[in-house]
Amino acid sequence: MQLRDIAIANDQAVFAREMKAVALGLIVILAGAAACWPARADYPEKRVTIVVPYQPGGGVDFVARLFGSKLSDAFRQPVIVENKPGAGGMIGVEAVAKASPDGYTVLIDAPGVAINPSLYRKVPYDPEKGLQPVAKLISSPFVIVVNPSVPARNLRDLVDFAKKKSRAINVAVAGPSTQLAGEFFRLLINVEFTFIPYKGAAPASSSVVSGDTHMMFSDLPSVAPQVASGRLRAIAVSGDKRSPMMPDVPTAAEAGMPNYVVTAWYGMFAPAGTSPGIVSTLNVALNRVAALPETVSKLVAFGAEPVTGSVEDFDRFYRGELARWKDVVTRAKLPLND
Repeated sequence: MQLRDIAIANDQAVFAREMKAVALGLIVILAGAAACWPARADYPEKRVTIVVPYQPGGGVDFVARLFGSKLSDAFRQPVIVENKPGAGGMIGVEAVAKASPDGYTVLIDAPGVAINPSLYRKVPYDPEKGLQPVAKLISSPFVIVVNPSVPARNLRDLVDFAKKKSRAINVAVAGPSTQLAGEFFRLLINVEFTFIPYKGAAPASSSVVSGDTHMMFSDLPSVAPQVASGRLRAIAVSGDKRSPMMPDVPTAAEAGMPNYVVTAWYGMFAPAGTSPGIVSTLNVALNRVAALPETVSKLVAFGAEPVTGSVEDFDRFYRGELARWKDVVTRAKLPLND
């Protein structure tokens, strides 16, 4: 055998050994992946149900139907919205927490899912172990609005006014999330408010317009018309940046309260025990839907912005919200509901 033939044979032997090592490595990797990501590649292969724990027509319902229709297109399977209202949203959450963890029954909910465990003595599901966070879908700041007769044109003025009047200030409340946004604010500035509950955002904002109450912590769409007409004065938004719906209204951080960052958010959850592969499939699909121009335009008109991120991002955020609102409820000494 010539030297050239020997060299070629040696090269071929080395190449064969290297390819064998690569193949063995791939087998190990794929075996590990199969153990960690047990979801089938054909998920979903039937209808997916998104449970909304509130009546049709509200904000969560709107967002669930928007994302659901796009998921249906992406999955080429029906994705339907089923409304299960009651008990402040807990009936719907319980239904999902107790559903089969196969990815075919999921939940879209608002901050109530993180607030209720602190406001009720007992909830019918484990808020930490009963749900698997999938993806945060949207984020929207609250806006602090006052009746035009209130002598405050910025956040510093409002804080000074609140410290002078304290408990004499009546705050309209449209629901638990708006009350806790107010409770968090008053704890930061160390004053007392009188919170007056109303059955929804419309009567609550009307009470501020009429002067029956002084102020309100509200979602943006509920008060945008009154702010535009001058019947309410917007003082600050509670997000980490200004809202396109009210671009002239500063954030609380810009106005001198960097610790006051509170947002209304919606997210998707699956039953605990859902395979990581299915959760990842849903997360990726939701991120793609959130980035669609049509989704962005509809959410901006709604007063919100789409959010993209990993499963781990949303899991950390959700657990942070559970801890934050438990702390606020405890410090505010709020009575617990049965």
